[in-house]
Amino acid sequence: MKLKVFIFFAMMIALATTCFAAEHCNGIEAGAKAYNEGDFDRAVDEWRTCADNGIENSDLYYNLGNAYFRGGKLGFAIYYYKSALRLDPSNDDILHNLKYAQAMTRDKVEEDGEENPLLAGLFKAHHALSLKAQMWTLLGIFWAIALLAVARRISRSGRTKNVLIGGMFALSCVFGIIAMSAGYKVFVAETEITGVVTAKDADVTSAPNDRSQTLNTLSEGTSFEVLSEQGNFAEIRLGEKVRGFVKMSDVGIVK
Repeated sequence: MKLKVFIFFAMMIALATTCFAAEHCNGIEAGAKAYNEGDFDRAVDEWRTCADNGIENSDLYYNLGNAYFRGGKLGFAIYYYKSALRLDPSNDDILHNLKYAQAMTRDKVEEDGEENPLLAGLFKAHHALSLKAQMWTLLGIFWAIALLAVARRISRSGRTKNVLIGGMFALSCVFGIIAMSAGYKVFVAETEITGVVTAKDADVTSAPNDRSQTLNTLSEGTSFEVLSEQGNFAEIRLGEKVRGFVKMSDVGIVK
């Protein structure tokens, strides 16, 4: 029994040490110093070292996007802005920089019709809280409903019970709305994959090989939907007209 307890605590200590190491990388401070000195290439090298070591942090990706943008590499800048936004979708700074960078790309996809105000409002509300914040909010609402249920159970006043029931119903509605929003975010995160052209340009071919016909050429920074990955190629779609395969070496896949 003592041996099992010892092994359990040893595993927990090892896990905690790994997590601590993952969140603390000397390259983060070194990269910030290089960035402030205007050495954007060195800042990228330092921050990329941290990212390559397994740190997934929206601030790190955002800083990488800024460094790449200042260094003139639009494709990688948009790639890291998108990666940062995936982790923190309600961050206005990331969204602003992403839109600013995307406005500089050559390839544009025209959207049909005008934006519906109702849908725009729902979209804004959907992204008002990050997924993490939504989960904490749901936990808080759950306990609030539980407390109201206990209060209703011990209350002897019929009027008070009715008020408590009304509060439980209102909180349940809010809980359901936030739960649907959080569930959709999880669904999108698990199913929707996007990519960005990080090379100067990328050929879209008819098949996943070097001998196939070139259908289109996408410029640096162009974003697209990733349908599948097949060896060294990714099957992509851009709007209604562009669909084919691009080399993985020419693009970055946001996961």
